[in-house]
Amino acid sequence: MNVKKYLLFFLAVTLVFALVTGCASKPAPKPAQPQASKPPAPAQPLVKRPDILDHKNYKWGKEPPEWVTMNVDELQKLDKYKDVYVFKFESPRAKDLQGAELWTKNFTAAAEIAQQIRNRVQVKFAGAAAGDMNKLEGYMEQVVKSFSDTTVVGYKQVDSYWVQMRYYKPDGNVEEDAYTYLALYTIPKAVLDEQIRKALDEAAVASKPKSPDEETARKRVKDAFAKEGL
Repeated sequence: MNVKKYLLFFLAVTLVFALVTGCASKPAPKPAQPQASKPPAPAQPLVKRPDILDHKNYKWGKEPPEWVTMNVDELQKLDKYKDVYVFKFESPRAKDLQGAELWTKNFTAAAEIAQQIRNRVQVKFAGAAAGDMNKLEGYMEQVVKSFSDTTVVGYKQVDSYWVQMRYYKPDGNVEEDAYTYLALYTIPKAVLDEQIRKALDEAAVASKPKSPDEETARKRVKDAFAKEGL
């Protein structure tokens, strides 16, 4: 073997050896560590519904009237209230019945009814505005200001009631036993609708529309009140 072949053979052997030892010395890849999964969020405990312990009709063996356990939207759909707007109020919880009844002496029906009317008017505006609420804010404020405890007329109390309820904590233990006094008021729809119509007209005079779009939006709101009421 001449020198040139010997050198080529030596280089080839060296290269093979380097490749073999390099592969052998390369550390094996570490196995992928499983990702720790997040524990599921704890379910929110369902608070047990309050139980009725006592009520105004209990000693007579009668159930509470239906309006006591129904919300205003449900009451408004009943035939007996089809010609009136319904307003329902309840006192804060009281430890004794006298405390609950004391609320009726301090309760100002006119102010509370006016506030509920203002709230309903704002909701009605938002629903009828159809995305143009920014154009109607000044107009709506004028209408809302029209309803105060001195301007709302036609309301009357049609019923009142008291109940004693047992309330529960989220863990199921008793939170407290407390009395609540409830009052039901109505206003004839014809009376309140006329007050709303008047308020809309007066606001239109006091605050003129600034653009044709605003005028259109106002008409849409006025039509909604005329067709659907409050």
